[in-house]
Amino acid sequence: MGNQDLSEPLLLPSQKDAHATVSVHTAAIPVPSDTPDSGLTEQEVADRLAKFGYNELPEKKQSPLLKFLSYYWGPMPCMIWAAMIIEFVQLDYLDAGVLILLQFVNGFVGWMEEHNAGNAISALKKSLAPRANVKRAGVWKAVAARELVVGDLVNLKLGDIVPADCVLLAGEPLEVDQSALTGESLPSTVHAGQTVYQGSIVKRGELEAHVCATGANTFFGKATALVSSVEATGNFQKVLTRVSMFLIAVSLVLVTVILIYLLCNGSGFLDALSISVVILISSIPMAMQVVCSSTMAVGAHHLATKKAIVSRLSAIEELAGMDVLCSDKTGTLTQNKLTLYKPFLIGNVSEDELILTAALAAKRMEEGQDAIDSCVTKSCKDKSLLNRFKEHHFVPFDPISKRTEATVESPDGLVFQVSKGAPQVILAMSANMELIQESVQHSVNEFAERGYRTLGVARTDESGRWIMLGLLPLYDPPRIDTAETLRKAGKLGIGVKMITGDQSAIARETSRRLGMGTNIFNTDCFTESISAFEQSRLSDLIEQADGFAEVFPEHKFFIVEQLQLKGHRVGMTGDGVNDAPALKRADIGIAVDGATDAARAAADIVLTDPGLSVIIDAIVVARAIFQRMKNYCIYRIACTLQLLFFFFIAILAVDPNQFAPDHTQHVTNERFFRFPVIAIVVITVLNDGTILTIAYDHVFGGRKPEKWNLPETCVIASILGFVAFLSSILYLVAGLSSMNGHGVFNTWFKLDPLSYGQVITLMYLKVSLSDFMTVFAARTRGWFWERRPGTPLFIAFIVATCAATFTSLFWFLDPLQNSSEHPMASLSAGLVGLTWLYDLIWFMIQDSIKVFAYRFYDKRELMDDADLKHYTQTQKESFALRASIRGSVVDARASLLTKNSFVSAHHSIHGHSFLDGRRSAAVTPKTVPFRSFGEEVLKKAI
Repeated sequence: MGNQDLSEPLLLPSQKDAHATVSVHTAAIPVPSDTPDSGLTEQEVADRLAKFGYNELPEKKQSPLLKFLSYYWGPMPCMIWAAMIIEFVQLDYLDAGVLILLQFVNGFVGWMEEHNAGNAISALKKSLAPRANVKRAGVWKAVAARELVVGDLVNLKLGDIVPADCVLLAGEPLEVDQSALTGESLPSTVHAGQTVYQGSIVKRGELEAHVCATGANTFFGKATALVSSVEATGNFQKVLTRVSMFLIAVSLVLVTVILIYLLCNGSGFLDALSISVVILISSIPMAMQVVCSSTMAVGAHHLATKKAIVSRLSAIEELAGMDVLCSDKTGTLTQNKLTLYKPFLIGNVSEDELILTAALAAKRMEEGQDAIDSCVTKSCKDKSLLNRFKEHHFVPFDPISKRTEATVESPDGLVFQVSKGAPQVILAMSANMELIQESVQHSVNEFAERGYRTLGVARTDESGRWIMLGLLPLYDPPRIDTAETLRKAGKLGIGVKMITGDQSAIARETSRRLGMGTNIFNTDCFTESISAFEQSRLSDLIEQADGFAEVFPEHKFFIVEQLQLKGHRVGMTGDGVNDAPALKRADIGIAVDGATDAARAAADIVLTDPGLSVIIDAIVVARAIFQRMKNYCIYRIACTLQLLFFFFIAILAVDPNQFAPDHTQHVTNERFFRFPVIAIVVITVLNDGTILTIAYDHVFGGRKPEKWNLPETCVIASILGFVAFLSSILYLVAGLSSMNGHGVFNTWFKLDPLSYGQVITLMYLKVSLSDFMTVFAARTRGWFWERRPGTPLFIAFIVATCAATFTSLFWFLDPLQNSSEHPMASLSAGLVGLTWLYDLIWFMIQDSIKVFAYRFYDKRELMDDADLKHYTQTQKESFALRASIRGSVVDARASLLTKNSFVSAHHSIHGHSFLDGRRSAAVTPKTVPFRSFGEEVLKKAI
């Protein structure tokens, strides 16, 4: 966490002899510029920006013209070009012109949608761009890292990503992680006067530094941030690819059969090839990638309005499917606004003296203090007295030492050291440890049971020995909306597990106040010395637990990993540099508000508002986006199947001459039924234009985590497509039979005999309307009227249906109706109205069959859920039995702070070293291998 986590029993690094005097580094360090202590002036910055440019690598930009033209080159555009050439060779200029229009519309729409999506993604990248703390004209401020110039004075602290190559100034060395740059897994120690490279992550310490190189002049010449690039790649794209390949395969097989059939039945090669290519163009989902990009981009923009910024677009789908959220406590479930309560005093120390000592051990800053330092400083009654103490040296808090330390000089000239931090660490370094250990342990446990975090405070005496002065209890109240938010999460099918470094008692009390489960374990049960059987039972424990306390970063990683192995899609929140591995491991890493650069870089989603409610809002939005994408897949599959099988059966099985009357007015030379190229192209253009608006459809996210169920999706889409196909074939037969005056239209509706051109136009209108109506059946799981469509989608539907209707009423190619190339003819208002009525009736049938199909699937899912619920209840009863054992163990234990915490901290100070960022085996808290998964584990897991 960004705050000092006080209760984790981590070890201290090797330290100098406690009796030695800490000297302040005053040696001059060579710097890369003549920058004064106040930093550069704004004019100097402007001059250097003009001379050296921004702190970023020059991007290789593609020519806008070439980018635009690229949309007219590829497999699909090439097929349209081929069809166009064939039409020109056959001197059919009208069809060729229509294909040119189709090519232009597809390319332009694809370019426009991707351009808009790219702009949205660029905006997201800018919002995730790292910032740097820089001192200019004597004032510290945060600026975009790209605005740094050579000579800038910057502050580097724990969790920061080094924004440019920098030379460290005087102070304690930094530990930096350069694994992203060098591949070295262990942190490197960089001393004053040495260079830290752009892209490194500060793992320990805090120092000021001068920028020595920026942009392309940095050592590695890499980008200025480790923020993951926003990419439109992920599981959804994989699903789309599978769907596309399936549709393409089916299309190729059926179109190949059509081509062979046409050639074997006397059609010219070019004519047959033209028909086949145009059918292939109409059946392959050309707009699929465009719809994907626009839907994701619109969704990312919507998430940004909910204060959740995605660092990769595919995280939207994964967020929709998340079913377990491992949430940090401080700042997410709680307010991160600490309140100081009545302290525990040792000896003759007064309350004011204890608070003043703690304030002296805090980082003195006008702005930017962490929550603990801010609380302690504000609680100091005499601020003027605090300011009279001169600070010689300050060692900031880090997750290894678990404390801060300062060397100060009192107004009367006395130099001494002060420290505050985790109580077990402060106690272990104190000379009076044995005298006060029992009372300190008792007080820490008592405060913990009331939900208070404790801060140990110590100072050195005249001989340089550390003396513990007391404990400061701090309370971080739960957020007002957390309990309601957790209730909403439960309704959404998301289990929230608290993962915290605080003590078990604090975690359990916080859980109780928030209405969460109190089945909280600490991490003593995590050991490598267990069998495969015990490992599986440990996975069950992790799955059933309500949370874990006293965790280290490696424990967070392990918990996430085990939940994933159990089949869960796991989200993980974090804000510190040590949270980065778990954030990367999780399916959805979530950097909370105020997170360090390192955590933001590792996360998939960055929150800009505090609290858990932001995450829940983002989940609701992500599930709505998932619904839009799933609806699109169903619609696209259904439409492709309808068109493909209609053309396949119409060409192979329907001979218009069998229905033609004897008089020559209605004779046709066609031996199979087909649409003219222009009709297919118009249907394709109107379909693709309509479906683009599905990115703005009005949908509701599911009440359960979303996941792809391709068998169900394909079955529902096939049902919708088959019903539409069946209605089209029946309508075709009815239309053809009405050419001789004895068909359905003649006998039932008293209409005049139809011409062959009118039949073709009739089917053009029928297929067009059927495709458009399928959108409304595909977008709901229940009846189509249960949810209103989005305004853009509804407007697109009105425009498309009106265009198809008016085209049928006033067919603009009537002068060519006797031509074999364009035999379509205008319809009467009665025929148009009848076609609308027919499509509406079949649409109701289509929607009804869909509803019953979904109910069948829902019934099966309920049965599966019942089996799962029975298994889960059995597991919970088992754990409840074990918890009763645990309860007796709790009562029997005198301390909630394990002795291992004190022993390990004591050993780390007195004779053991911390090497290469790894805990020494000699001082690692002892764990006992599993002998059974009963009382032994639960005794250890309290």
